[in-house]
Amino acid sequence: MYKKVERQALYVWVYSLKWRKKLQRYGTIYYTSPKMKYVMLYVNSEKVSEVRKELISKNYVKRVALAHRKELDEHFVLKSKNTEEED
Repeated sequence: MYKKVERQALYVWVYSLKWRKKLQRYGTIYYTSPKMKYVMLYVNSEKVSEVRKELISKNYVKRVALAHRKELDEHFVLKSKNTEEED
């Protein structure tokens, strides 16, 4: 049976994108921005702090930031046309 694994996105800014291949060992690369020189990397939630510390210590990494998507409320309510007319 498949077990869902919680994942966290990390944004890793690098000096050069030639280091992209090295970042694959830390997690799944979801997106790479050649213009801004960052890589969006998905990592298992329980390993985020370890991976972040390790990445910061690398000399090819400028900075590492966590994505705040988990903190956002993703439950949206749309107003219908009837409620807009009543207001």
